[in-house]
Amino acid sequence: MLLASLTEFKDAAIELVRQHIALAEPICFVLGFAESIAFVSLAVPSSLLFVGIGGLHSAAGGQLWSTAIAGGAGAFLGDIVSYLMGRYFKNEIGRIWPFRTHPEWYAGALGIFKRWGFFSILGGKFLGFARPFLPVVAGASHMPFASFLLASGLSSLVWAAVFLSPGYGVTTLMKVGP
Repeated sequence: MLLASLTEFKDAAIELVRQHIALAEPICFVLGFAESIAFVSLAVPSSLLFVGIGGLHSAAGGQLWSTAIAGGAGAFLGDIVSYLMGRYFKNEIGRIWPFRTHPEWYAGALGIFKRWGFFSILGGKFLGFARPFLPVVAGASHMPFASFLLASGLSSLVWAAVFLSPGYGVTTLMKVGP
């Protein structure tokens, strides 16, 4: 009985996604953007949602790369906003929430950035605790904008693809199965 109702729920969810498949890319864009904004990201579990979106979108006939590009573009734009916030608030960054109440978050991101520089932005998308703060630190530290754009653009696209891929992979394996 439980299995039948779970199957019905799954089928209904896939049909809903199929009917609204054109919304997958805009949703991934918004989630990627929210995940990369320094203070908004604390309330948005985009990485986890990307795994679920990948599975549902794939089951409904969607393609990985369109959603990965959309999610990556949103994350890239969010990184740029966070970088510019760091540039603008450079001297006051410690007085802005959440850094005011958690100065160790800024200090941790600053330590990573000072040690790894360009590579901290490139790989920082995969450091959940530092992901939204590294672009702020890069801006406050006056990282060259062109270098930041290159690192953020690459990492944003890879991040979106990596977190969407498990859902697409599982769905593909289920289609190939016996």
